[in-house]
Amino acid sequence: SNITVMHFSAFLTTLSVYLAMPSHDYLSFISNICGKLKTIKRTGWVRSGVPLPESDADHMHRCCMCAMLLQQDENGKEQYGDSTIKYHPSKVDKNKLLKMTVSHDLCEALAGDITPHCSKELIQSKYAKEEAAMEEIRKIVGDPLGLELFELWKEYEAQETVEAIYCKDIDKFEMIVQAYEYEAAHLLHKNEADPSKTGDVCHEPLRSFFCSTNKAIKTPLFRRLDREQRQRREVMLKERGWEVTTEERQADT
Repeated sequence: SNITVMHFSAFLTTLSVYLAMPSHDYLSFISNICGKLKTIKRTGWVRSGVPLPESDADHMHRCCMCAMLLQQDENGKEQYGDSTIKYHPSKVDKNKLLKMTVSHDLCEALAGDITPHCSKELIQSKYAKEEAAMEEIRKIVGDPLGLELFELWKEYEAQETVEAIYCKDIDKFEMIVQAYEYEAAHLLHKNEADPSKTGDVCHEPLRSFFCSTNKAIKTPLFRRLDREQRQRREVMLKERGWEVTTEERQADT
């Protein structure tokens, strides 16, 4: 597909540029790596015809703000039972979580934003491309920061620590908040929509983003926020003549 070709050619072109860079090049790290994230448009929104889709940097900024919610009162609205006590904010290294949320998509500066809707070949090579990207970023910025960023990425991908699980929850939650905001801004009333324009946010709800994440979130705080967001969305869609399927509502994990 065109997206596959674009991803692969962009990856090769970008990687060749960075291979020629001197090691421990702080300015290149700030400008060419971190700065690149401000220009990479998130693939899912591009596919959905969203006008002015957000960048990777936009996404990670709000993820960081979500992570900061854990610094609030630890005896707030959430209930922690035997199966969820491991997610209690007192058990989370909040500094590590903040670092993880601000860097979890750093690899996409070189590897691109590969999603489940990309080609089979691209999806299969996702981890290898992202690992190679993080190794190259490590060389550019140098250790100890390079090593820390690489290890944070590996921890996030492994999904074994409480910080990694929170970061993944935040990543998915921020995505559905953004999906709701794009629907609220662009989705027409069903009577005005063109049913032939499938996959376009102006003419069809962004259902796949909600269906694919209905069981994804594990932590009590973000499960509550996810549920509240989906309920708010359902009210908005019904006002515009659209129904919500069961799969779009939060499901039991």
